[in-house]
Amino acid sequence: MEPSELTDKQTTRMVQLLRSVELFKAPDGSCLSPLGEYNLNLGIRKVLEPDVIATARDKASAYEGHPFIVEAAVSLGGKGVKEGITVVRFANRIPLLFEAGADVATRVAQSKIKWSSYKIDHKRDRIGVFVSIVSTKVPFKGTGKEYIGDDITEIQTSVKRALQSCCQQLRAHLTKRNALKDIKERKNRLVKYVPDICRSLYGLLDAMRKRKREPEDDVLPPQMRRIASSPSKRMRLDTKEQEKLIDKLNNGDITEATIQKNLMLTIEKQGATEEAANGNFASGKRKSEKQLRPVYLLPCYELTDPKDDLIHPLFVFRPMRPISIANQKKSYFSDESGSSSIERL
Repeated sequence: MEPSELTDKQTTRMVQLLRSVELFKAPDGSCLSPLGEYNLNLGIRKVLEPDVIATARDKASAYEGHPFIVEAAVSLGGKGVKEGITVVRFANRIPLLFEAGADVATRVAQSKIKWSSYKIDHKRDRIGVFVSIVSTKVPFKGTGKEYIGDDITEIQTSVKRALQSCCQQLRAHLTKRNALKDIKERKNRLVKYVPDICRSLYGLLDAMRKRKREPEDDVLPPQMRRIASSPSKRMRLDTKEQEKLIDKLNNGDITEATIQKNLMLTIEKQGATEEAANGNFASGKRKSEKQLRPVYLLPCYELTDPKDDLIHPLFVFRPMRPISIANQKKSYFSDESGSSSIERL
């Protein structure tokens, strides 16, 4: 059949079949020369000097048979960065300066990324978004070739994945930074009230010491005496603990200065513990991981004899040395009672 004899319906059907065929592998992007995450990161740090930056590269994809690679970077702060989202675009390592509002990078950064989910305020924070696209055929829109349209699903999805990867890196850093900031503010609030607390505690202890010295019936009026004698108002410490506490007060072991010193030490210790816990949480580490030891499985290609295999429904264990239970010493497989555990199994 000649191509000219095909109807419109047959042509459409053929195109659909060719697009659904999976026999042809997509281009792998080895022919492309991307900017590189290191160079992108280094250039942004040198020019803008941001507070924090994250870079990512999405896997190579193809559009209409042409491979492309998307690299992205997201920075917070820096010199000359305005509040809100500032988008910088590159196509085949060449900056695009005009018609940024219609570009796929701008559309994705402003409407497809939920910045609040990554602890970022897209209205107040100074966010820098950098997107670099390299391809054998960049699908520019318009005659000026100044922007890439957002109607190309493959490129739009790749740009979104790259930006989300950058935002996930920033979220881990911002979570840790906010947690440390909260710990510092809480510590400052506690330190602020330490003098008043020490003064009040020492006043209560000194009043208890004076009340212990003087007869209670002579000091308190009848109404206060009944209140003090009630079970709910009695001191919870036993007599020995009271005497020890009063002796320390008399000897000068407990003073307003010592109470303040101990409170400050407790606050410092608690702050250090919380900082360490938040650092391990942000980095994805746990306390139990310190005790774990890595295990590696190495192939032994010289073990070709299967006669000593231990066969299990899930695996086959081949020992490095032959196992002969009959020739082994009995002490290797026996317990304290002297009976063989292998034989019992």
